[in-house]
Amino acid sequence: MTQIILKDDIEQSKIDALLFLLKSWGIEVELKTTETSKSTKSKEFSLSQGIWSDYDLDAEQLRDKAWRR
Repeated sequence: MTQIILKDDIEQSKIDALLFLLKSWGIEVELKTTETSKSTKSKEFSLSQGIWSDYDLDAEQLRDKAWRR
């Protein structure tokens, strides 16, 4: 299975055109939409938080280790 995720609000006519194009090429298409909450959009994502999420470290510890080099 391959997924294509469209991240911004897109006009319905453009989505319909994309679906029509894919179907005309014989590609099976299924459209799923999800509502995004306002709190999700307002949160700022930090890549460093994602990288270190499984480790027992905080930002201060990372800075201390970085400055010791």
